[in-house]
Amino acid sequence: MAASRSSMFAYCATSLGFTLLSGTFSFYYVKVFLNEYHIDEKWFHFAQLLYLVWNAINDPLFAYCQDTQQSKFTRTRRHIILYTAPLFSLSYLLAWFPWQSQGIVTGLHLIVALCLYDTMFTFIGLAMCCLFTEIAISQRDRVLLTRYSHIVSLPGSFSVTICEFFSDSLKNFQGFQITTVIIAILACALMLWTGMYAHTHYDIQQMATKESCVQVKHQKAHSSILKLTWNILSNQNFLAFVITNFCQEFHRAFLSSFMAIICDQLVAESEVPLHIRSVFYGSLHVVSSLVVIFVSTTLVRKFGYFTVIRSNFIWKIVSSLSIYYIGRRHPWILMVYFLVESAYVNSTFSLFNMPLSDVADADMLKHNRQHPLTSMVYGTNALVVKPSQSLSPMLIVAIINRYGYESFRKKTISASELEVLKDGMFLIVWCLPLVVGTLQLISWSFYNLRNQFKSTDITVEIEPI
Repeated sequence: MAASRSSMFAYCATSLGFTLLSGTFSFYYVKVFLNEYHIDEKWFHFAQLLYLVWNAINDPLFAYCQDTQQSKFTRTRRHIILYTAPLFSLSYLLAWFPWQSQGIVTGLHLIVALCLYDTMFTFIGLAMCCLFTEIAISQRDRVLLTRYSHIVSLPGSFSVTICEFFSDSLKNFQGFQITTVIIAILACALMLWTGMYAHTHYDIQQMATKESCVQVKHQKAHSSILKLTWNILSNQNFLAFVITNFCQEFHRAFLSSFMAIICDQLVAESEVPLHIRSVFYGSLHVVSSLVVIFVSTTLVRKFGYFTVIRSNFIWKIVSSLSIYYIGRRHPWILMVYFLVESAYVNSTFSLFNMPLSDVADADMLKHNRQHPLTSMVYGTNALVVKPSQSLSPMLIVAIINRYGYESFRKKTISASELEVLKDGMFLIVWCLPLVVGTLQLISWSFYNLRNQFKSTDITVEIEPI
């Protein structure tokens, strides 16, 4: 069954809105709280720890609610986005308006900002991921929807560039705040569009046969969250995927949160002017989208997503060893390395909805379900993967502070200590991708749905609800 073009483009509207919000939030929140609000390291780690715990709780909980409850807010995937889009935009803005310059209040600010943002991000993100699986039932449509969503989201990739331009790389913080307000309003409008028009195959059937829909919800409600989660976690393909995804998200969190901090130290302003650096930061997201549109989806059609995803892990190992031997005293080579690394990591991550959708389809067939437990599959994935978003900044901040970054922020660092800090940052730059890529190459080898879905003509047969 071919996906509706109107539903596909409505889905793409939320994809653009998500890109606007998530791209700028992940790129700036660490830098803003460290360099602008001067948060203490202990409060930063404490906030990240609470964020990690809340991530582990809310994803499977929200997923279970979305798959089993029949309330006004969770009736369909699009209704979830429609009603919570304004709250998501408000939670995004909370981080950019300081409560206090430093101290306990700043620590509480980070805790509240992270937890509220993640609550809305998770609730709408789950619905968005499920829309992807349920709008595009065939593998061909999933490749097409991936390409469409990145084409439509391409303007959103410039959000960091826009913020860099109007804030002069955060030197004009008021300009940054005004820009984020405009971004939040635009993103909210786009998600409301999705909430009104992103109908799925299942939504249409629900409107036609409401009684059957109630029966399905009633059947799902009798399965406990623990039983459903165990069914998913006991799947070898799912385990192979989430371990791979955990490492990928850990790497992405490092790149998005620390790219500017590390690049500012390893690439001197005297060697690369500030305006070029700002364009470079903004281009990271743009290049990632262009790679998906023109390269990744084309390669997936030809070789299958398993091979394309595996190539990224091989690249990490080879490129990290290469940059180690080249060294850190070649600023332009370093910037090219950062650009390619970020583009390849993010473009590969954009394909991860495909294997996870296949896992959801396989779970439906294995357990003879009438409707895929899409939210539960995505939510259980997030249960394992989301903690990496907290562990990554906690680990990196702890490492760079041991090399003197705390003294650098307080402007008490000497010239010799600064060189030590740069050596420590360069160690992270080449060592982290090497370790992550090796772990991913091993875990991904256990994923065995690779041959079943290599052809883009395969369609999953769905039993009528």
